[in-house]
Amino acid sequence: MTETTLVLFDYLWSCINKCMNLAEIRQITAYNPNAPLTQKAATRLWLVELSKNYPLALTLTLKQTITDSGLKVARKRKLSIVDCEYIAHRFQQKLNRAVFGQRAADKYGKSLNYIPVVEGERSSKHLHLHYAIGGLPGYVQLKDFEQLVTSAKIYVENVDTEHKVDIADSGWMEYITKEVGRKDTDNVLWRLAS
Repeated sequence: MTETTLVLFDYLWSCINKCMNLAEIRQITAYNPNAPLTQKAATRLWLVELSKNYPLALTLTLKQTITDSGLKVARKRKLSIVDCEYIAHRFQQKLNRAVFGQRAADKYGKSLNYIPVVEGERSSKHLHLHYAIGGLPGYVQLKDFEQLVTSAKIYVENVDTEHKVDIADSGWMEYITKEVGRKDTDNVLWRLAS
């Protein structure tokens, strides 16, 4: 920075400190602590409160094209959020079977707890899934869970080879909801959440 810039900065800083108090600065910058929360802020706040119940983090990459097999021809099309919801449902079904066994998962409804989120729709990235997972039985260790995810992925057609399993830290819920809109939560798959 040049000397002139520094002098100008010092002058502006002193004017702000002498002329304005914190309330005026907040009013100018439109900060209002009493304003109602946006949908994004409310969702994040609620999910952060639930984060202790979801100690595992999972990211699944997805194949970006779907092959529709018709009666006469097979067509490829781009992956959509509806496809992601179907893939997430199928993956959860297969993971529940891998963890609890087919009979317990299908007949008796044993299931892990999930918060699935689709990412990439608003940011023009490749669509992929983020999960917060809880309800893991005591006999399943983290190192075993990695293998269970790998074995469940085999049975889901459009899940790609890469995935990442980790322990969810305090920022995981905020990270997976970074694309939640200010007025909607469309990319959180609420129908599959448990």
